[in-house]
Amino acid sequence: MSQQTTPLHEAARMLNLGPQKLYRALRARKVLNNNNLPYRCYVQRGLFTSELKQYEHPTLGPKLYATPHVTDEGIKWLAREFEVEIAKANQQQKTGTEA
Repeated sequence: MSQQTTPLHEAARMLNLGPQKLYRALRARKVLNNNNLPYRCYVQRGLFTSELKQYEHPTLGPKLYATPHVTDEGIKWLAREFEVEIAKANQQQKTGTEA
């Protein structure tokens, strides 16, 4: 079940939506919960995943947290839901080349 995923904040940029705007809209549509993690039905549909990460807290030691990720199919779904184009030229703009 290994599939390529993209962090949700990067997917927001690919869709030319601000990350905060996208998170807010997905919470309002009940796609994300209050912790910004996708509801199980969207994970089961193959649109979203969650990635566990860890950081070292200075006094409490290692702490785990999860971040939302979007599958390639999920990015297409988001583009349809928000009626926007997927900006594939983002990486080319960073290098200064045009497609």
